Amino acid sequence: MDYEVGTRFPKPGDKVRIAQKKDYASGKLTEGIVKDVLTSKQFHPRGHKVRLTNGIIGRVQEFVDQKDQEPSNLSAPPVPYTPSEDDLV
Repeated sequence: MDYEVGTRFPKPGDKVRIAQKKDYASGKLTEGIVKDVLTSKQFHPRGHKVRLTNGIIGRVQEFVDQKDQEPSNLSAPPVPYTPSEDDLV
């Protein structure tokens, strides 16, 4: 998914990667779930400021969407059993 910083408004419950102020220079991102959105504007050029559920505050740099994640508890659909000629003896 292409995401331009500041264009998608975060909602509580969204899984995001944020840049904390202390990490702006290094570019290190912290992943978490949005608790509160602290920026009121629908667009913000440096990323919307949010508070994560663990209390960390930073600007959203990326969204972690469900479709981008590996399915953890999904199994492949069952394959129907077709007997071979040897099984039909």
